[in-house]
Amino acid sequence: MDLGVNEQMPILKKNRMPAGVAELDLILEGGFANPGNAIVIGPSGTEKAALAYHFAAAAASNENSYIICGNSSAADIIRKAATFGISLDRPNIYFIDCYSATLGKAAEPTPKVMVVSGPGALNDLSLMLNEAMKASAGKRMRVVFDTLSTFVVYSPQDSIRKFLTVIEGRLKSAGATTLFLIDEGVHDRQLVSLLEQGMDEIYTITDTGGKFFLRVPDADIMIPIKVGPTGLAII
Repeated sequence: MDLGVNEQMPILKKNRMPAGVAELDLILEGGFANPGNAIVIGPSGTEKAALAYHFAAAAASNENSYIICGNSSAADIIRKAATFGISLDRPNIYFIDCYSATLGKAAEPTPKVMVVSGPGALNDLSLMLNEAMKASAGKRMRVVFDTLSTFVVYSPQDSIRKFLTVIEGRLKSAGATTLFLIDEGVHDRQLVSLLEQGMDEIYTITDTGGKFFLRVPDADIMIPIKVGPTGLAII
């Protein structure tokens, strides 16, 4: 009988994808839902980014990670992650750059960096994600929208909702776990509720006077976290 758990580590569920932070993976019984779509809402600081970069960097040899860049270039994200002790310069981590075009000059595509003509080009981004899914056939995918807030600012609400409805389903069908980062305070509650539709899990990072806490689904607890030289840690 399949009990839906990891037989070597029974506390961990099988249908999870590790977050890349050992203590958090134990709390989440193995990580984020896989396949699944998760939204991470929090201040526009390092904690939310560190959580996402740990997740992308944790890709195993049978997985590919894709980071969709909305407010930084691929090179900037790699440098930022390195300050947390997280390496994103790896063979199975790819980037879809939707940011550089906003500077007036689109970046040149490379084997590791695909380029979209701006965060408002949702159709082009959808096509790039289709290509990523084809390239990852037979592998699990980790996808990070860094940040979804940027794409929301550049597009009408109905366009964003239609885009999310399509890609959420496609990515789950491809076996992906996707983290959608949302900057706290940028959108009104009604819009956030709209973005939460279709999500399998909702995570919230709260700043209480310089101390940060992570609220996870199905747990009525606030987990204290901090970012140090080795990345995100549970304290």
